Amino acid sequence: MSSKESQALEGQSLFNYRQKQHYPLNIGDILHDRYRVLAKLGFGAYSTVWLSRDERTSKHLCLKVCVNDETTNSPVLNEAEMLRHLESTSEAGDHPGLDFIRLADDIFEADGPTGRHHCIAMKPQGVSVRTLQEFYPDERLPKLLVRSLVHRLLFAIDWLHSRCQTIHTDITPLNVLTQAEDDAVFQQIERQELQDRSGPTTEGESVAYPSRRASQTLSGIPILTDFGQMRYADPINDSWSMPDTYRAPEVLLGLPWDYPVDLWSLGMMAEAHNQKQTLELLEGKNVFDPIDRTHNKYDIPLALSQYISLLGHPPTSMIERSQMCFSHFDEEGAWYTCMPSHLTRTRLTEKHTGHWIWTKEYPIPEESLTDFVTAIPPCMEKDLFLKFVRSMLTWDPDIRLTANELAEDEWLMMLVEQMAG
Repeated sequence: MSSKESQALEGQSLFNYRQKQHYPLNIGDILHDRYRVLAKLGFGAYSTVWLSRDERTSKHLCLKVCVNDETTNSPVLNEAEMLRHLESTSEAGDHPGLDFIRLADDIFEADGPTGRHHCIAMKPQGVSVRTLQEFYPDERLPKLLVRSLVHRLLFAIDWLHSRCQTIHTDITPLNVLTQAEDDAVFQQIERQELQDRSGPTTEGESVAYPSRRASQTLSGIPILTDFGQMRYADPINDSWSMPDTYRAPEVLLGLPWDYPVDLWSLGMMAEAHNQKQTLELLEGKNVFDPIDRTHNKYDIPLALSQYISLLGHPPTSMIERSQMCFSHFDEEGAWYTCMPSHLTRTRLTEKHTGHWIWTKEYPIPEESLTDFVTAIPPCMEKDLFLKFVRSMLTWDPDIRLTANELAEDEWLMMLVEQMAG
């Protein structure tokens, strides 16, 4: 990677990059009188991530150095609070889900030129599941690997729900890491940095190091991470939340939401590429893609039409409680084919009996989950897989199965010799 490419990748490529709020960290620095920075592992909108060594124990650690952000709804402050809560809850230590959650070993603050920066020291892990997809043709993960990842994530989700009373809200392949088998991969990164120094690139006040990727691993053990968008289950949540391509129906309809949104996300993951998840992992593409590509923004009518295509029409009870009731559905809960003029959102074609004829930009696609799933040929296993996915991808969150119930699902329990292909 050239300096120019790494500069664009590591900094200014982020649309909301805020260079003056990032901590000006350099390889070789020591934070908290303890953590020596060895190499850069990655970056995001709210942090940079570094391979470090604990000078007290000589162990490798992952150091997440967050931007200076102390606003009311700061994901930085929220993640620090949630990690402390998870750590205190984990002291009971009697739940299998704990094996698949990345907790913090240390949380501290570092003073930078623009203020305080929260820093989180954690056990280093392998690449994200999203990165792992890039190693496979068409970004489709092997079926048995998908099953292993999803099964273990159910235990992690159950621990968050049943023991911590928290909702992750952001379960995507980017936020699921693969467990590193041992410390060798991090020793290798450290050696690479020593042999070939990745000098920083500079543009104005912005300094950026290129990231070094951990080597590929086929570990079927997931580690759930990134808790910046996590919420407590109490009090009730009703805010606009979740990534665009994973947004649960109750959130989309503006209704109160709870634990079931995480199971919706997992169901999407089981099926779906490229920021499009169990379906994503298995099929290498998104189940839903509700983005208006002309204006590059999330489009609610487009999202609704795609949800209806695969799930059928939403329950009338949900529509009646939603503010969207009269904007997109008639009194019987059906998707509008003719919209009254005062509600028209798209182009008008002609007058007809006192109403405008509404030409929908997004007719309901003629698709089905059965047709979407191609990684498993028609057989008993495909039937069981579709049943598993439909237990999570439901309009009504009240009938969505819990993580604990899904952990013993028939598809997850199938013997390898019973599976097709």
